[in-house]
Amino acid sequence: MSGAADDIKNNGCSDGDGSTVRVRVIAPSSMGKPSNLEAFRRFLRDAGMTAHVDDSIYRAGADPFYANTDQFRAADLEDALTDGSTVVWCALGGEGASRLIPYLEALPRDQKQRIRDTRKTLVGYSDSTALHVYLQTVYGWQTVHGTMLEMIVSGTVDRKSVDALVALVTGRSERVSYELRTIPADGLRVGWLSLWSKVVGGNLTLIENSLGTSCGFRGDGKIVFLEDVNVQPYSLERSLDHMKLAGMFDGAMAVVFGSFTVKEQPMGSCNDASLSDDQMITLVFRRFAVTVPFPVFRIDGIGHSFVNDPLPLNTEATVVGPTRVDDVTGTSTYILTVDNVYNTNGQNCSRQPAPLESAGVGV
Repeated sequence: MSGAADDIKNNGCSDGDGSTVRVRVIAPSSMGKPSNLEAFRRFLRDAGMTAHVDDSIYRAGADPFYANTDQFRAADLEDALTDGSTVVWCALGGEGASRLIPYLEALPRDQKQRIRDTRKTLVGYSDSTALHVYLQTVYGWQTVHGTMLEMIVSGTVDRKSVDALVALVTGRSERVSYELRTIPADGLRVGWLSLWSKVVGGNLTLIENSLGTSCGFRGDGKIVFLEDVNVQPYSLERSLDHMKLAGMFDGAMAVVFGSFTVKEQPMGSCNDASLSDDQMITLVFRRFAVTVPFPVFRIDGIGHSFVNDPLPLNTEATVVGPTRVDDVTGTSTYILTVDNVYNTNGQNCSRQPAPLESAGVGV
């Protein structure tokens, strides 16, 4: 079930207001290949969207780390957040997006109000998490954790993931549904859940970096999604400990761990038992699960991997189950269903969540 957007409709819906999807491509982070900019345009046009891709977003030599200067990237981002586009799609991740937050904070009140009123759809992941968190925390935007255009045109992401993302962006998909696996905590099993909340989060490193800032991430009342790449298990555990001590998980409804890859990690040992990379990551997750009062899950195929399925953020979501129980491993499977970002006011492009007895965990 993981890896597919469901409820794809040919119902005449496009973006949130029923008009043609107008995509503005930005490069708030690292620089990709300038030769790919035309490929961006072709991809978006072939997907039935209009494309605004300015050649100047990639400027070789402008900055040793980023796609262009801080000033240019900030001005381009501000314009993208307030122009006539309906979707803002990040070209590439990497580094640098968080450096644009002070520029957004310094905007005059009228510009901030325009951003608040616009409520576009931001698409990106990895370093773009800094923008997801800011736009959700400050302006209440609903965004999409989805692959960037550089990965799409270079063929480094699964085509099914791309198709699912396009279905969301164009409004042909009402929601996505994925399977979650519980992370057992000292033999304790998660029972029946009927949980209704919103999914927020993204890249763990960027989430942690936001702590202590004016727009720091908080998971209270939310399903917190986290993924990362090139981590060491001990540094991952240290980050999770820091997040707990900083109160980031206080009041969270659940935590869902996406794709995590280990950086140059040889075979390790714990109590003289050799552990693979995935076993060490799982050990960290289990030790985390023991210390928190909410359920902890894993999900495949969302994050820094070839399969990188889209995940709407800050929209209505449910977790229901279990649908299966594995008595040998002690894990159970649940279904996560997340609404698309578009509210089309009765055009049948967004679902109305079934009423639940509470917004918390039902047993």
